[in-house]
Amino acid sequence: MRKVILTSHGHLAEGMQSAVNMILGCQADLEVYDLDHYDEPDMILERVRKRVEEQPNDEFIILTDINNGSVHHQMMQLCLCPNVYVQTGMCLSMVLEILLASPQAGMAALTGTLAGTRQGMISFTQQNEQEADRIGI
Repeated sequence: MRKVILTSHGHLAEGMQSAVNMILGCQADLEVYDLDHYDEPDMILERVRKRVEEQPNDEFIILTDINNGSVHHQMMQLCLCPNVYVQTGMCLSMVLEILLASPQAGMAALTGTLAGTRQGMISFTQQNEQEADRIGI
């Protein structure tokens, strides 16, 4: 079984969960750990590590907010576990794509899913829009 864990500074992970619940309904395999609820990031690590150790046959996808941030740094320690995948740069489209991906899809397929998230990140400016109109796209 695949478990998705959102970790972040502030209340970002809870906000993501709230948006996911609005769009997809409650997701039983989605957990959140916000730094605002813990004194230190290593407290989140210990909670998540316990979950991973309790369920060695499950796959854990851990999403973090900032690359090399304190929460991400702690979660990276879990990459030593063969059933853990850590991805930084969490955004709502990424969370939704992961939750909607087939549970049978392996990590290689998940990497492809994340590529779609990256392609969906588009900058809109007046200059970009004028250029798109000029060339007909």
